[in-house]
Amino acid sequence: MSINTERKAGLLLAVSSLPGSFGVGDFGQDAFNFVELLSKTNAKYWQILPLNPVGYGNSPYQTFSSFAGDEIYISIEKLYEALGLPLTPQKVVNNSATYDSARHAKDKYLRRAYDSFEKDKDYKAFLKEAAHWLKEYAEFMALRKANNNTAWTDWTIHKADKKEVEYQYFLQYVFAKQWFELKSYANNLGLKIMGDIPIYLGHDSAEVYFKRELFHLDKDGRPTLVAGVPPDYFSDEGQLWGNPIYNWEVHKDTKYDFWVERLEWNQKLFDTIRIDHFRAFDTYWVIPGSATTARDGEWRIGPRNDFFDAMYARIENLELVVEDLGDLRPEVLELRDDFGLMGMQIIQFQLKTDEIERDKNMDKNILAYTGTHDNQPLGGWVKDNGFKKKFQVRRDIKKATGIKEKNMVDLINHYALSVNANLVILPAQDIMRLGDDTQMNRPGTVGSPNWEWKLKYLEDIKAGLKRFETWIEKTNRI
Repeated sequence: MSINTERKAGLLLAVSSLPGSFGVGDFGQDAFNFVELLSKTNAKYWQILPLNPVGYGNSPYQTFSSFAGDEIYISIEKLYEALGLPLTPQKVVNNSATYDSARHAKDKYLRRAYDSFEKDKDYKAFLKEAAHWLKEYAEFMALRKANNNTAWTDWTIHKADKKEVEYQYFLQYVFAKQWFELKSYANNLGLKIMGDIPIYLGHDSAEVYFKRELFHLDKDGRPTLVAGVPPDYFSDEGQLWGNPIYNWEVHKDTKYDFWVERLEWNQKLFDTIRIDHFRAFDTYWVIPGSATTARDGEWRIGPRNDFFDAMYARIENLELVVEDLGDLRPEVLELRDDFGLMGMQIIQFQLKTDEIERDKNMDKNILAYTGTHDNQPLGGWVKDNGFKKKFQVRRDIKKATGIKEKNMVDLINHYALSVNANLVILPAQDIMRLGDDTQMNRPGTVGSPNWEWKLKYLEDIKAGLKRFETWIEKTNRI
């Protein structure tokens, strides 16, 4: 089922990219202030990146769980206020997320808060509601700590400390409580939250550790087959992600219970769910676990319609958007259309004369972006392209739409919002006219500076939001 929307606009900004007082954006007052500012533009969607607990490289697409939330997003200020605990104000001012220092600093405050926390009815209700994943996750994280945060295939200690398990329960309860407060605030202001979930799980995750039969692993738990993509327009070398491949036969035998539980939980967290790498439900790239390059893979047939039949039969009011970019065969689009799913288009890749002309007849059931977290910000695109290309784009956009803007980045933003797609989402970097140094992720690379860009002050986005508001009005997306 596609999302129920007609000519709406939204903004893409990771929670980690908010200012935050510990060096990484979180669910604190800056988040509430941002939501209020965004709602005043008449945008109707705030799209975020996955909120799951990140590990090496800080990638939200390689996480320790596909259910749990990362405690780095917990607002210490709001938690201490709720518990009546004294707190010396913190204010780390930076434009690059400092995950390690923020995590280290917050852990001290969180453990102190846990020592003062009294379990109430809400807490016990949460434990019951999340029981299908929480117990395993808490035990997994306690075991990771006991084993010096090594990968689970290298563990020598296999009995978790009970107090550490309880501490993990507490973290997930506080995360959920604060997130739902923020989500409720956004919803009351007319904003929907679009969450993002990766199709694959990280190998070093609670679900892979406890549900090994659902993946292609050897007797020691190491992946025999891993995920990635062959070379495409995102990467000349392809991408070797390294995530373990699903054993789809086992999933089918269990009526896709794991996926039903996963989507049901995320449906509680978000109003709409964007599934990354949708094409893998049709055909997925399989790479031997011992391979060193994504080129060494092959295509295999995925669960296709059987999977989505099961999801829609068992989950009510499921709103999905699917990332259907990349090297696709026609059957991928057929699968998307069989279920009326909203697909995606990237305007940055469609700035040729014939494509601008064709965009006038773009299908309505599309989520259009200027770019995603994997794309070069428009400021970088403008810098890299010469006068001839920019002249062509200006000429063709004016001819097709009549739109004129002095600033080239503004022109492409305005044009993107004018297309026929029912939903258009712009990255915060694009409305702010930012360049390559603010790109959120560079496909095919791991580690810094990926996932680190953030706002230094909330004030920095206000001028961009004002422009955004004007374009929304002019393109009739109110």
